[in-house]
Amino acid sequence: MRFAALFPLVSLGFMASCATGPNEVVKDLYSPSKHYHVEIRKCPQVGSLTRGEEVQASVLEAGKTGICHSSVNVMEQFSVNWPEDQLELEWISDTQLRAWHPKFSPAYGPQTHVFGQNNPVEVIFRPRT
Repeated sequence: MRFAALFPLVSLGFMASCATGPNEVVKDLYSPSKHYHVEIRKCPQVGSLTRGEEVQASVLEAGKTGICHSSVNVMEQFSVNWPEDQLELEWISDTQLRAWHPKFSPAYGPQTHVFGQNNPVEVIFRPRT
Protein backbone atom coordinates (compact mmCIF):
# COMPACT_ATOMS: atom_id res chain seq x y z
CA MET A 1 0.00 0.00 0.00
CA ARG A 2 2.83 2.42 0.80
CA PHE A 3 4.51 1.69 -2.54
CA ALA A 4 1.33 2.58 -4.42
CA ALA A 5 1.17 5.92 -2.60
CA LEU A 6 4.84 6.75 -3.20
CA PHE A 7 5.02 5.71 -6.86
CA PRO A 8 3.23 8.80 -8.24
CA LEU A 9 5.50 11.08 -6.19
CA VAL A 10 8.65 9.31 -7.39
CA SER A 11 7.43 9.44 -11.00
CA LEU A 12 6.60 13.13 -10.70
CA GLY A 13 10.02 13.86 -9.23
CA PHE A 14 11.75 11.96 -12.05
CA MET A 15 9.79 13.84 -14.73
CA ALA A 16 10.53 17.18 -13.07
CA SER A 17 14.24 16.43 -12.94
CA CYS A 18 14.22 15.61 -16.66
CA ALA A 19 12.40 18.84 -17.51
CA THR A 20 14.87 21.09 -15.74
CA GLY A 21 18.30 21.94 -16.92
CA PRO A 22 20.38 24.77 -18.24
CA ASN A 23 18.80 28.03 -19.34
CA GLU A 24 21.82 30.29 -19.61
CA VAL A 25 23.09 32.76 -22.17
CA VAL A 26 26.55 31.71 -23.36
CA LYS A 27 27.00 34.36 -26.06
CA ASP A 28 25.28 37.58 -27.11
CA LEU A 29 26.26 39.16 -30.44
CA TYR A 30 24.88 42.57 -31.43
CA SER A 31 24.30 43.84 -34.97
CA PRO A 32 26.58 46.68 -36.16
CA SER A 33 23.97 49.35 -35.27
CA LYS A 34 23.06 47.60 -31.99
CA HIS A 35 19.36 47.49 -33.03
CA TYR A 36 19.29 43.66 -32.95
CA HIS A 37 21.18 40.88 -31.25
CA VAL A 38 21.48 37.12 -31.48
CA GLU A 39 21.40 35.39 -28.12
CA ILE A 40 22.99 31.94 -27.82
CA ARG A 41 21.50 29.98 -24.96
CA LYS A 42 22.11 26.49 -23.53
CA CYS A 43 18.75 24.78 -23.10
CA PRO A 44 17.48 21.36 -22.02
CA GLN A 45 17.07 19.13 -25.05
CA VAL A 46 13.42 18.72 -26.05
CA GLY A 47 12.11 15.18 -25.59
CA SER A 48 15.20 13.91 -23.81
CA LEU A 49 14.72 11.67 -20.77
CA THR A 50 18.32 12.33 -19.80
CA ARG A 51 19.86 15.72 -19.13
CA GLY A 52 20.68 16.36 -22.76
CA GLU A 53 21.43 19.90 -23.85
CA GLU A 54 20.92 21.85 -27.03
CA VAL A 55 22.01 25.26 -28.19
CA GLN A 56 19.31 27.76 -29.13
CA ALA A 57 20.00 30.91 -31.15
CA SER A 58 17.38 33.68 -30.95
CA VAL A 59 17.41 36.88 -33.00
CA LEU A 60 15.84 39.66 -30.94
CA GLU A 61 15.42 43.41 -30.87
CA ALA A 62 17.90 45.21 -28.62
CA GLY A 63 16.72 45.23 -25.01
CA LYS A 64 14.65 42.05 -25.37
CA THR A 65 15.65 38.61 -24.20
CA GLY A 66 14.51 35.08 -24.94
CA ILE A 67 14.01 31.96 -22.89
CA CYS A 68 14.49 28.32 -23.75
CA HIS A 69 11.89 26.80 -26.08
CA SER A 70 9.81 29.97 -26.35
CA SER A 71 9.32 32.17 -29.37
CA VAL A 72 8.03 35.14 -27.33
CA ASN A 73 9.95 38.31 -28.36
CA VAL A 74 11.82 36.29 -31.01
CA MET A 75 12.15 37.44 -34.61
CA GLU A 76 13.95 34.27 -35.66
CA GLN A 77 15.15 31.19 -33.78
CA PHE A 78 16.95 27.92 -34.47
CA SER A 79 18.43 25.11 -32.40
CA VAL A 80 21.30 22.67 -32.72
CA ASN A 81 21.97 19.60 -30.60
CA TRP A 82 25.72 19.97 -30.84
CA PRO A 83 28.35 22.04 -29.04
CA GLU A 84 28.01 25.80 -29.44
CA ASP A 85 31.74 26.21 -30.08
CA GLN A 86 31.17 24.93 -33.64
CA LEU A 87 28.37 27.43 -34.32
CA GLU A 88 29.49 30.26 -36.61
CA LEU A 89 27.65 33.59 -36.33
CA GLU A 90 28.52 36.76 -38.21
CA TRP A 91 26.55 39.94 -38.83
CA ILE A 92 27.04 40.64 -42.56
CA SER A 93 25.05 43.86 -42.26
CA ASP A 94 22.65 45.35 -39.73
CA THR A 95 19.81 43.16 -41.06
CA GLN A 96 21.67 40.05 -42.28
CA LEU A 97 23.12 37.40 -40.00
CA ARG A 98 25.20 34.52 -41.35
CA ALA A 99 24.88 31.33 -39.32
CA TRP A 100 26.48 27.95 -39.90
CA HIS A 101 27.22 24.71 -38.10
CA PRO A 102 28.90 21.62 -39.61
CA LYS A 103 25.75 19.58 -38.88
CA PHE A 104 23.43 21.97 -40.80
CA SER A 105 22.04 20.82 -44.12
CA PRO A 106 23.59 22.80 -47.00
CA ALA A 107 20.13 22.91 -48.63
CA TYR A 108 18.04 24.28 -45.75
CA GLY A 109 20.17 24.88 -42.64
CA PRO A 110 19.16 23.61 -39.18
CA GLN A 111 16.46 21.01 -38.51
CA THR A 112 14.54 23.42 -36.26
CA HIS A 113 13.99 26.97 -37.53
CA VAL A 114 11.23 29.41 -36.51
CA PHE A 115 10.71 32.90 -37.89
CA GLY A 116 8.01 35.56 -37.76
CA GLN A 117 6.25 37.50 -40.49
CA ASN A 118 7.69 40.86 -41.53
CA ASN A 119 10.98 39.97 -39.89
CA PRO A 120 13.50 42.77 -40.56
CA VAL A 121 16.46 40.43 -40.03
CA GLU A 122 17.39 37.73 -42.53
CA VAL A 123 19.37 34.74 -41.29
CA ILE A 124 21.46 33.18 -44.05
CA PHE A 125 22.55 29.60 -43.40
CA ARG A 126 25.85 29.11 -45.20
CA PRO A 127 29.45 28.36 -44.30
CA ARG A 128 32.11 31.05 -44.25
CA THR A 129 33.56 31.62 -47.71
